[in-house]
Amino acid sequence: MRSGKLREEWNAIPNRGILPGEVNARMWNNIRKNTIDKYKKLYNWAAVACAVFIISITGYYNFNQFHYAKNQTAFVKTFEKDIRLVILPDGTRLWLNENSEIEYPSKFSGKYRNVTLRGEAFFEVKRDVAHPFIISSGAIKTTVLGTSFNIRAYSNSQPEVNVRTGKVKVESEQNSVLLLKGDKAIYGSGTAVLSKQKANVLEPAYKKVLIYVDDLTLEQVVATLKRDYDFNVNYVDENLKNLKMQGTLDTRQGFYETLQTISFALEIKIKPTGNNTYLISQ
Repeated sequence: MRSGKLREEWNAIPNRGILPGEVNARMWNNIRKNTIDKYKKLYNWAAVACAVFIISITGYYNFNQFHYAKNQTAFVKTFEKDIRLVILPDGTRLWLNENSEIEYPSKFSGKYRNVTLRGEAFFEVKRDVAHPFIISSGAIKTTVLGTSFNIRAYSNSQPEVNVRTGKVKVESEQNSVLLLKGDKAIYGSGTAVLSKQKANVLEPAYKKVLIYVDDLTLEQVVATLKRDYDFNVNYVDENLKNLKMQGTLDTRQGFYETLQTISFALEIKIKPTGNNTYLISQ
């Protein structure tokens, strides 16, 4: 009800003049506060609430649209002395060397698994015959089904691909080469031609910095460390060999510190007993 209409009806009440003017005015003010003003506040609150709700919905929609679009492509970048282990959506693992960038979809779809590399990375590609894995890295393109290899494609050096296991196809504008274990392809910047050679190093040193130990047993982790370190272990209880590790070990902290990291993670004790031998106990 509008304010003017309500006031007219109040004024039309019989015998209203019986009440003193002050009392009459006070009664009218009380009526107005509990009717007109109350609903005005309710209306204003509702209007603000609706506006906030609309803004929230719009913001949520815009955020989701932005978030969705943003999440279509994932991006990882490393800097100097920065090495990272990246797990791709298909389970492929890659070690990204310093001053490098990898770009990949948040979810692989379609016939191919496409990624873009700038810099250097070592790949352990999850095998999927139906969906070839393709790495675009500057002037070359590398295609695999499931294998391990290293790609070096910094802007200030000749692109190079080294194969540790499996079969790899490398292409340039001029030609393509098929690489097997122990082969490498070098791109000639002046000719744009790929040449096939024998590789001296199958696994780069930077890859050994981070050891992927997810779901490995303690015995398997020890065997992995033995590839690069000369040491032996004895177990107080043979069942300790079956303890499962999770995550990644960073060997830059040093060998002994790496053992202590394992000790802390599995809640066990690893103590030196001399002659590069360690005793593992609960």
